[in-house]
Amino acid sequence: MKKRFQVLAGVGLALGLLLGTIQPTHGCIAIPRDRPGPTPNDIKLPEQRAFLYSEGKTQHMILSVKYEGPPGEFAWVIPTETQAKVDVQGGAPFHELWKATTPRRPARKAPTIRGAGATAPGAAAPPVKVLERKAAGPYDVAVLQASTSGGLYDWLKKNGFSTNNTVRQALSSYVDKNWYFVAARIRPGKEGQVGKSLVDGTIAPLKISYQAKELSYPLRVTAGNPGTSKIELFVVNAKPPQHAGFQVQSFTLTPKSPTAFEIDGGPGTDIYQDAFPTLRKILPKGGTLSKYSAVLPAEQRKRELSFAKL
Repeated sequence: MKKRFQVLAGVGLALGLLLGTIQPTHGCIAIPRDRPGPTPNDIKLPEQRAFLYSEGKTQHMILSVKYEGPPGEFAWVIPTETQAKVDVQGGAPFHELWKATTPRRPARKAPTIRGAGATAPGAAAPPVKVLERKAAGPYDVAVLQASTSGGLYDWLKKNGFSTNNTVRQALSSYVDKNWYFVAARIRPGKEGQVGKSLVDGTIAPLKISYQAKELSYPLRVTAGNPGTSKIELFVVNAKPPQHAGFQVQSFTLTPKSPTAFEIDGGPGTDIYQDAFPTLRKILPKGGTLSKYSAVLPAEQRKRELSFAKL
C-alpha cells in the first residue's frame, strides 16, 4: 500500500519531495506520517529566518536552515515569483548579520538618550513540471512549476501526500500567480554528516535568486503550520517599511576595507568598524540593513511581506 503523508506549510509549502524515493519529511516544512486515529499530529514551525536583498530586478533570498529530527526527513519547498537559481551560500552570513544588527551601546551612561532603533509597529503539458534537479552542497534540489492548483493537488496525491485546507489556499494563491517552487532536502548518504549542523543551524544556507517585481517574503504560505513562529528577517532596503506585529531595527553599513564595514545603529549607539567578510562580498556597496523580528501565531501569518518595488 502506498504511504501517505499530511502536507503542512513551512517557508513555502512542503511537498516532501519528488526527489527519489518518497519519504516522510518535516521540520521547517512539516509532513508527519499518517497515524491511526482521526487526525495526524501537527508539526509546528518554531522559527523562520531569511536574508533578503536585491540587485536590479533580481531578488536574492538566503535561508537559514535549522531542523530537529532525522536528517533524512528534512525538506523544504519555497515559492518564487519566477524560475529560480539555487545554490548554497558560503561563509557565515547569519553570524555576521546578527553581529551587524546588535547595537553597541556607549560605555558611559546616557540617561537622556534611548536607543531608537526598535519600533513596534491543464491540457497537453503536464500540470507539474520538474524544471531542474541538481545537487547543491548537502542538498538535493528541484525547481517546480505547476500550471493548475488541481493538477498540483493530484500530483501530491499520486506522490503520497495529503494537504489541509490552509495549505491548499496558500498553494492556490501562488499557482494562480504563476509562481514557481524550489524543493530541497538532504542528499542521500549525507544525513550522517549534516545531522548536527541541522540541529545547530550551522549547515550551509540555501541561496535562491529569481527575477521579481517586489522584494518580498512568502509569509502567507507558512500559515499552514499551527502555533506561534519566531521570525527574523534581515532586509537590505534604503527605506524599510513597517509591518504589523514586527519590530524593526535599522543599521547603516559603510564599506571601510575589503573585509570591513562601519556600522551605525542610530542615536544612542556607538559607531564602530569590524570585519564582515561574507557580507562585504554580498553587499560590496553597503547600504541600510534592517532586522525585522516577531513572534506570530498562524492567523497573523496569512499575508505577504513586501519591502520594496524592484
